[in-house]
Amino acid sequence: MLEGEVTNPQDTLSILAVIVLYNVEPRNSPAFQSLMTAVQSLDLPQSKIEILLFDNSPNEGYPGTLPEHVRYQAAERNAGIAAAYNHALAMAQQENCAWLLTLDQDTTLPQDFLARMSALAIRWQDDMSVAAVVPQLVSGDSILSPNYVHSLWNTAVPRGFTGLNKRELYALNSAALLRVSSIREIGGFCEDFWLDQLDLVLHHHLHRAGKRTYVAGDIQVEHELSLQNYGSLSPDRFQNFLEAESAFRDLNKGPIENLALTAVLYLRYLKHKARGSNPAITAAILRVVKQRIFCGRPERIEKWRRSVRERAADFNSEERGRAQPQLRPRISVCMAAYNGEKYISTQLRSILSQLELDDEVIVVDDASTDDTCRIVESIQDVRVRLMRHLSNQGVLRSFEDAIRQASGDILFLADQDDLWMDDKVSTVLQVFRSNPDADIIASDAVLIDQDGTLTGPSYYATRGKFQTGTFANVLRCSYLGCTMAFRTRILSRILPFPKGMDILHDIWIGTSNSIAGGKTLYVDRPLVQYRRHKENATGNAQLTISRRLRVRWSLCRALTSSWLNLRRVNGH
Repeated sequence: MLEGEVTNPQDTLSILAVIVLYNVEPRNSPAFQSLMTAVQSLDLPQSKIEILLFDNSPNEGYPGTLPEHVRYQAAERNAGIAAAYNHALAMAQQENCAWLLTLDQDTTLPQDFLARMSALAIRWQDDMSVAAVVPQLVSGDSILSPNYVHSLWNTAVPRGFTGLNKRELYALNSAALLRVSSIREIGGFCEDFWLDQLDLVLHHHLHRAGKRTYVAGDIQVEHELSLQNYGSLSPDRFQNFLEAESAFRDLNKGPIENLALTAVLYLRYLKHKARGSNPAITAAILRVVKQRIFCGRPERIEKWRRSVRERAADFNSEERGRAQPQLRPRISVCMAAYNGEKYISTQLRSILSQLELDDEVIVVDDASTDDTCRIVESIQDVRVRLMRHLSNQGVLRSFEDAIRQASGDILFLADQDDLWMDDKVSTVLQVFRSNPDADIIASDAVLIDQDGTLTGPSYYATRGKFQTGTFANVLRCSYLGCTMAFRTRILSRILPFPKGMDILHDIWIGTSNSIAGGKTLYVDRPLVQYRRHKENATGNAQLTISRRLRVRWSLCRALTSSWLNLRRVNGH
């Protein structure tokens, strides 16, 4: 464990419960009323239970008088369940809550629900591989959740089953207890799936990240699934569900699974037509079936992403119309340090001058033998977090540990001996803002020597043109870590870093994201002063020919393993 890493003691528990409301007052929400009863019966004096009522209603309701530990938040606009959960996730992080309990407004919890779920959370508190604890949701004799994911269909986990999953499963959002750090690790709740299929996407990403779910089948919760009642479902909502269902398969599954979905949708269409269902519902199913038959998979994915961008643009337009400032993503700067006493103070100050109060800089010292740690501590800035390795583990492990500790929305990589241009952060954030589909941003850099004297106006002028392709970077690495920033949503693609292999962190991040279908953009101007000197820990100038060959061989092995794992997870 890194020095400075904080974990919750086994005898304490901290939970933030979030209930997303829509056109229902808190006093009329079965979830809120039953949760309050469950809280009152909870006998864990050292534990902290906070409740957030997040109201997506078009007209803000009056919450009435609420207990001290209950907060009410009215959304500026209904941006869906995913946005509400991400708001709660950020709040949980700020309040140091280890677990997030997500609830639908109409779920009725058993009186002992919180006590039993809390006991399980405490049981699995120190096992970071366990990302979720879920009960069994039932509707009469039907089991709604959780479900095992198979190649062609899903099957309900047997009634009453308790234990950790050994295969991929998904659980409905309501009454699920989720580990905050695990959800942050996969980039939060995917707002592309703002309303429907969010639970399926969440558990798929957790599974890909190597996380497990504990199924508490002995805890049964009655739940009404609105999507099962087609009569009360609006055509627009049903259309959104169908499009999200189709997009999830296109993005995450192979050709056999996609063919199976098309067949299932067509059978669904025939069934509703025979029943004489609402013509709008029948037409919506047929529309998606035709799209899946006559449009190729890449075209369907592009249409889906375009609709997501348009929806985000509409939201931002409405927000600007209210003269409200656009929210700035939280930044984490990840730095690996080793014997950097000569330059690290100047570099940190060039970074901190561009950050806001809520941002952070995580410095992982790799067992330095000089005054690096003392200098970092002497800066006395609450945004700087120093963590120390007791023994030298190398650049790759140091950056991996820094990335794992980061809690921001955008992660910047930084070397200890460079200098950031004054507009680096603002420029990168603007590129991310203008390109919501971009995962990684890289830039050019000027070259300076140990004294800060300019030795070259462009790194890539001497290195060769920047390229993003996987094969091109295996031949010649274009990625320069100190110029890179990326969204947290790619963490499941890049973590863990390969073990037992001689690989550079920057080329691994760039190529593993690329092989998973991620997008990298390049800013063709210098945003970093890249210092080249004889003590550099990385850089091709320091690599012998034999090590260059070893690095590329290791990279090919690791990428092949990652590609095969992607195919296995996606059912190819």
